[in-house]
Amino acid sequence: MKIRLPETLKGTFFLYLAQIVNLFLGWVVAKLNIAHLNVAEYGQLSFFISLINFTFVFFTLGIFESASRLIALTDSRREYRRLVAATLLLTGGVYFLFTLFFGAGSYWIDSLFQVKIAFLVRQLFPLAGVFLFLIMWQMILRGAGKIVRLSWYMFLPRVAYALFLGMLVWGGWFTLTRSALGNLLSIGAFALGLFFLERPDFRDIRKTVGRLVKEVRSFGIHVYFGEIIKVFLYHVDKLFISFFLDAEQLAFYALAYTVSFPLTFFSTALSTSLYKKFSQQNKIRSEVLWLNLSWIVLSVIALILLRKWIILDLFSPRYARSLTVIPLLAIAFGLAGISRLFSYFLTARGQGKAIRNISVVLLVTHLSACLILIPHLGILGAALAILLTYLVDLLLSVYYYRRFRLEMGNR
Repeated sequence: MKIRLPETLKGTFFLYLAQIVNLFLGWVVAKLNIAHLNVAEYGQLSFFISLINFTFVFFTLGIFESASRLIALTDSRREYRRLVAATLLLTGGVYFLFTLFFGAGSYWIDSLFQVKIAFLVRQLFPLAGVFLFLIMWQMILRGAGKIVRLSWYMFLPRVAYALFLGMLVWGGWFTLTRSALGNLLSIGAFALGLFFLERPDFRDIRKTVGRLVKEVRSFGIHVYFGEIIKVFLYHVDKLFISFFLDAEQLAFYALAYTVSFPLTFFSTALSTSLYKKFSQQNKIRSEVLWLNLSWIVLSVIALILLRKWIILDLFSPRYARSLTVIPLLAIAFGLAGISRLFSYFLTARGQGKAIRNISVVLLVTHLSACLILIPHLGILGAALAILLTYLVDLLLSVYYYRRFRLEMGNR
């Protein structure tokens, strides 16, 4: 099967547009939170969301990636709906386990970190697991190649959250707890809506669950370790900042991270659009690689040049400290975007062990760099740690991609 690039570009840019809209809405949300919370409270909110994202991945067990791959390999509507049902059933089970774990964590979290959020955890832990369903639906829609529906799902929860915050501002009800609650409710509402849209079929559920569990054991478990380590890469720097520094330093870093991370959006959109085709391809077309690289280089340069206007004018001069780390984070996420195509390709081709091996090396690299650099250099050290980690990620992703192509050539 050849990749029809114009068709792929249509899906890519639709998804990319959705991510850009989501980015804009994210900045609106950040602006509202920054305007109505003090710096320490914004740091607490950032830490609360980071903690959820850091912990829920331990409960995914490789289920979502396994379901996505099985769905990508089938063209049967009936089989798709049954796989959705099986995935929902397993997700409900891990949601319950995660809720118990996250709620119990409220009794010790404040003794470990300088940023105090135990009160938020105690109040909101029953809803924290909605992030599991958020990722579940993203993986299902990606596997099915439903790029348009996935695109809508990328930003509609953020629309609802922004409207919720606007209501809080209008009524004079804005608090840290209510802002966090609005985030969780908006995700949960649209995850529930997709349940009715995708119409899961629970007939013959035992057989379908068994098939999914078999895929988890042979493929998903390897990707699961990669998912755990990926979440370390996304959030462990914030945990170290919370441990070694304070809420204000975390707030400065979180805003710089929020501004820089979207540099990976185009690569993610392109990789997601190609995922179903990748599952039946033996290489990535050179046109795709060059398109991705060109877009990233231009985007990194643009962010570095516009960083002062973005931070000081769009957000607040109080966050000027964020400017020092944006160039490093921009380059780091540029490297991450380049490697994104290779990692999605390897995942679609069932190269779970390669993803696991890459992830183990990245874990050691990132943890070591954070432990060494953050205590001495603060948030600048955190940015350097990410830059080093994604450089290693790119080198290893290219290595395993080339090895896979060599193996295919010898068959």
